[in-house]
Amino acid sequence: MRAAGGITMADHPVPAIECSTVIGNDVVIKGEITVEKGLRVDGQIEGAVTTKGKVHVGKTGQLSAEINGGAVFVEGKVKGNITASERVTLEATSNIAGDLTATRLIVIEGATFVGKVNVGPDAVKGVPHAAPVPERVSERVSERLSERVPVAVASRIGNQPVLAGNGRH
Repeated sequence: MRAAGGITMADHPVPAIECSTVIGNDVVIKGEITVEKGLRVDGQIEGAVTTKGKVHVGKTGQLSAEINGGAVFVEGKVKGNITASERVTLEATSNIAGDLTATRLIVIEGATFVGKVNVGPDAVKGVPHAAPVPERVSERVSERLSERVPVAVASRIGNQPVLAGNGRH
């Protein structure tokens, strides 16, 4: 069967055989998961997934998680950033909300993606694993940034504190 754009399923096979750990569709996990060889998710995960192998999010899989893997194949729903040292494949049934960093990217017509993309041979080099910013630090940064909004900008975006003065730089 040939998909739109002349791509066949043989061009990007499902890596299910390479996933030694399977999270079934009746499983809900909250926390961090680290596996060595690969993971298939048909259930729900909230937190983080890390593996040197493959991550396969099945059609019933729902992740609210940061994903770091060798290769990531998505058929289900992911809310969170995805980092893959090899490639990311977004199937037609996938729904992604988050940033994506990978060496290669394959998107099948019908996939839904909202976020930023960084793809290329050097995209993953030097990308640190994301550490959460403590809430009080992010609040202080937001407060400092909001104190610097010029009048002209504040009037366009609404309810922001404005700089004293005429707003000229």
